[in-house]
Amino acid sequence: MSQGTDHDGPAQASLSPLGRWLSRASPSAVTFYAALAAFAAYASMYAFRKPFTATDYNSVPDLVLFGYAFSYKPIAIISQLLGYLLSKFLGIRFASSAQYRQRAPFVLALILFAEVALFFFGMVPAPWNLVLLFLNGIPLGMVWSMLFGLLEGRRNTEFLSLGMSVSVIFSSGWVRSVGRLVMHKWQVPEFWMPAVTGALFIPLLLVSLYMLQQLPAPDKDDMRERSARRPMSRSDRKRFVRTYLPGIVCLVFGYLLLMAYRNVRDDFMGGILQDLGHTVAPEDFANTENFVGLSVIAVLCCLRLVKNNRQAVWVNLGLVAAGALLLGGSTALLQAEMLSPINFYVLNGIGLYVAFVPYQSILMDRLIATLPTLATASFLIALGDSYGYLSVVGVYLGRDIYQTTTGTQLPWASLLVSLSYAVTILVPLAMIGNFVYFRRKMDSGAGSQVEGGPN
Repeated sequence: MSQGTDHDGPAQASLSPLGRWLSRASPSAVTFYAALAAFAAYASMYAFRKPFTATDYNSVPDLVLFGYAFSYKPIAIISQLLGYLLSKFLGIRFASSAQYRQRAPFVLALILFAEVALFFFGMVPAPWNLVLLFLNGIPLGMVWSMLFGLLEGRRNTEFLSLGMSVSVIFSSGWVRSVGRLVMHKWQVPEFWMPAVTGALFIPLLLVSLYMLQQLPAPDKDDMRERSARRPMSRSDRKRFVRTYLPGIVCLVFGYLLLMAYRNVRDDFMGGILQDLGHTVAPEDFANTENFVGLSVIAVLCCLRLVKNNRQAVWVNLGLVAAGALLLGGSTALLQAEMLSPINFYVLNGIGLYVAFVPYQSILMDRLIATLPTLATASFLIALGDSYGYLSVVGVYLGRDIYQTTTGTQLPWASLLVSLSYAVTILVPLAMIGNFVYFRRKMDSGAGSQVEGGPN
């Protein structure tokens, strides 16, 4: 991966010393550098999004809306998700049309806005501070697709996107553990804890975004192997959706199932483990997800061995289906009392993220490389994310409405078990649908040919 030559890449004379070193460095050195920077950047973002879920806010009374009683924490998560959801729909436009060198500065502005919202979340009393979580979610929803736009369309995108994708696994546990420690060691109140946790990650955020800003744009060899990636206009987006609508529906359906499952497992990890009989310690969040993340890296690094884009799409579809089956299998073992709660969380997490990580990045990039039409993987990811988070909001609201309507408690652990079996059945079926549809499209050569067509 060497210095890009497209109109969006900087001239050699305008590069910083670090940028000039990268333009001369070996491909392996640049790959490692980019993966590390992407990992750190997205892990930093999670410190502004997830730490507020490290506590249960049991001191806040239930909220009664339209005759239904809602716990504060689920409504807090939904408030942020509504902003996040709005951001995902905005990202369909902005993430697909942003120029290469605009992306890192834009991400910095988005995350700093989110930190300001967390600061006021600590100042404003509950439940009025829920509005601040909504505002916190609006900028953060565009960060993934903005950052992925710096990584897609390269010969080593699998490895680069893997660095960013697995940061979700590690950082989710890290920021919760940091949040708990901030409250327990520094005696920070639970409503101020999110802002303090985010502030601790600002230095890492600044360093990682600067590193990404110096990254060379994709070169001609990247474009030849993975197809050129250029900003998409509104008409480009409409044309792409019209051409591939059945496949997009199938992709989004599988993605939203995994998204809903991931958020229930992630946002209510402490409560679920307690429901299953495990005494939760602050370090459990980080330790569990660290093991999951390392296991997923070991599995997904093998994807680099698949050079042909079409074959890589089929392998990724198979991995997604296999991960969903492992997810359900771990649940069955838990119910048979063959797994402890913490071991269930590890095995279940491996299955979840073996399915989710390829879906979120590698699959989309390889798929775009096989389709002879103008598109970016960041557009497809933003599209999936927008409907994925809509499903999360539906699950959270549906649970509380069900409890109020029936008078029956639905513990988060029971909900996770039910979702496990739904994912295990429906996600593999969606992957079969993707295989049938996109194989036909690849064979027919649908779309208009662009530079660097499919392999």
